[in-house]
Amino acid sequence: MSIEELLEQMEQYRLRKESRDYRPDWLKRFVEQAAALFEPLTNVGRVGFDCRLDDRGWTVCLYLGTTEIIGGPRDGQIDHASFCFDVLALMSLFSSVSRLEWYSVAVETGPAPLKSFLSVHGIVLSGELVRMEVQGVPPQETGPGLHLRPDGMLYETR
Repeated sequence: MSIEELLEQMEQYRLRKESRDYRPDWLKRFVEQAAALFEPLTNVGRVGFDCRLDDRGWTVCLYLGTTEIIGGPRDGQIDHASFCFDVLALMSLFSSVSRLEWYSVAVETGPAPLKSFLSVHGIVLSGELVRMEVQGVPPQETGPGLHLRPDGMLYETR
């Protein structure tokens, strides 16, 4: 096997590993339903999410991704999407809620001086415990979800 073939095989393995989705079906449905509650106020947005399992259950973080301008005088500019989120409809996805809090946290460093998010802890309709955050901006380590070309063409980054 040549080095090129070995590298190609390693890349294919990495892609297969990254594409695995270990979330249970009930959680996939919950995330899809919650993601549908975002309503972009300007332009469009792509909902991003992160699901993590720990000893306290599932934590789900949802956010509306950014758009990167590609080409033209604003090349490289990152635009955050303004949005509305239907909190009342989110509550209907839970059979019971033990905590409902909104956080506004000042951050000393980084491009976003303020982080805000809605936090909901409760039992979803499938009977599972979920801690959910609806974030005002995506996490810093998250790249743009969309690219916008000067001709107005909008496309997904991944």
